[in-house]
Amino acid sequence: MARLSQAAAAQAAEFVAEAVGDADAPLVLPEACRPTTIAAGRRIAALALEQLGLVPVGLRLAPCFDGTGAIAGPLIEGRLLRSPAAVPPPGPGRRRCTLAVVAQLGAALSPRARPWRAKEVAARIASLHVAIDLAQTRFADRPPDLPQHVADLAGLGLVVFGPPARAGWQEAILKPLAASVGPDAWRGTVDVGAALVAAAEEARAAGGLPAGAVLVVAGLSPEFADAPATVRITRLGTAERLAVPER
Repeated sequence: MARLSQAAAAQAAEFVAEAVGDADAPLVLPEACRPTTIAAGRRIAALALEQLGLVPVGLRLAPCFDGTGAIAGPLIEGRLLRSPAAVPPPGPGRRRCTLAVVAQLGAALSPRARPWRAKEVAARIASLHVAIDLAQTRFADRPPDLPQHVADLAGLGLVVFGPPARAGWQEAILKPLAASVGPDAWRGTVDVGAALVAAAEEARAAGGLPAGAVLVVAGLSPEFADAPATVRITRLGTAERLAVPER
């Protein structure tokens, strides 16, 4: 399999950057510059952010649009919205909404050899927030394949996050917690500790993250409607997406 040339990666990045910016048409990558590996997709994503003058502030771990598992991608500060937030309809492509958590690191996650444990990860988090992840594919319906999904910033859309969890959350996340998507979309339990460990492991594989960086873990619930909703995780808090006011 031929390696994607730097020129082809830069060309693909231009298409992605345009779609991420303010495109009025779905993303289509010409065959000559399509990535065929996850590494090539990540290279295109990094180049697209560079072209847009954007610097990642952390890592987002979220389900793929085809339901085959989760993939890590970059997180951009401008895509983080404080709850309650009114979110307009998406542009070309479609959204995938799921329950999530946002964690800001108070200490670095080093690229150590030993895997992380939930207590260790919790001890490095300065604040934890319940969130709604509004994943966005800029392709017409869904990404054609995983490398192209990764090139499309791994589906980064918007993340609406609530206030910091109150004292005691470090112990609370070591056990499954009740969660809901309202008004009546879903109720169940979530293992936030395991979710944060999964994100920390992705960070470890990528070379670690510094203090102050942000982790987002999405897919803690089944997909729900792209509409106003309130999500809740017991002991951790809520996040609310509002309707866009009519003009």
